[in-house]
Amino acid sequence: MVGKVLGFAAQIAPWAIVGGLAYAAAFIKPGVEALPLPQPLNEPRDLFYDVSESAPGQFWFAGNNGLILEGGQTIEQWQRHIMSEPVNLQGIAASTDGTVLAVGNAGWTFRHHGNGEWAPYHLPVSDIAGKLIEVTWQDGYFWVIGEMGAIFRTDAEVTQWEDLSIEGDVALNDIARTQNGDLWITAEFGTLYRSVDQGEGWKSQELGYESLRSVAFHGTEGVIVGNGGVIFRTDDSGLNWAEVSSPTSEHLYDVINDGERWLATGNSGVLLSSQDGESWSLLSPEGFADGYHTRLLATENGVLVAGQSIGLLSGERWMSLPDSLAGGR
Repeated sequence: MVGKVLGFAAQIAPWAIVGGLAYAAAFIKPGVEALPLPQPLNEPRDLFYDVSESAPGQFWFAGNNGLILEGGQTIEQWQRHIMSEPVNLQGIAASTDGTVLAVGNAGWTFRHHGNGEWAPYHLPVSDIAGKLIEVTWQDGYFWVIGEMGAIFRTDAEVTQWEDLSIEGDVALNDIARTQNGDLWITAEFGTLYRSVDQGEGWKSQELGYESLRSVAFHGTEGVIVGNGGVIFRTDDSGLNWAEVSSPTSEHLYDVINDGERWLATGNSGVLLSSQDGESWSLLSPEGFADGYHTRLLATENGVLVAGQSIGLLSGERWMSLPDSLAGGR
């Protein structure tokens, strides 16, 4: 009798197991709680176009898809900000009181101050070519320039906007001021603009045919860089410009004077140095990426670089950011 009972139990055991599993699948829900994945500060797909500093040691990198990286002296001070409009942010600047203004494609601007949120504002730009390419803080105003001759000026609070645009289909790339107050804008097709009345009127001149990307002044000396590696220099605040020999034919996107030397950067990891703005040589810091770099910013700790990679150049030593702050190189 016992043997018959055990035999019967052996026959039904597999079906009981299967039935139990089916019941569990239908009526018992797993209670596993998913752990949130940490968001990295920067990702391989991130690209950057500009960098600014709002206070000593507090800087901002403007990037693609509405990305802004806020940086500091330690890895804990870094934050990742995403704007409400996923446009590429071409320029970023900070006022003396810490207001930060980012500008980008399709006429979008974003203002930030203190611990507040980023406030979007849309400027009236062309529907055909409405990219805002650069923003800078000068003489108590933010200046914004871009495609189709777009020039806008706004106050420190970013509340009142003035349209000072140039008529014509021309992309404006960079704006700088000399010590005598003149404003200079580099543009495509070798065009250079000058204003002696704070942007109310502009006069143009041609420096060859390559697009002029960036202009910077140090005292009465000035340097312009552009496509094809072209470099122009002035020693009289821009009254006369002369082309000088360049050690590269790669496009150059930015030039600065960091107080000790002139630096220029551009495509294919090109980095140039000059003491006088006339004789230039190539720099090759160890670890400096061979991609493009679009912006240089002199700080008390070195020169911040924005582009396909971001980092700090101190002398000829390169430190990738924020990797070097987290124990990397």
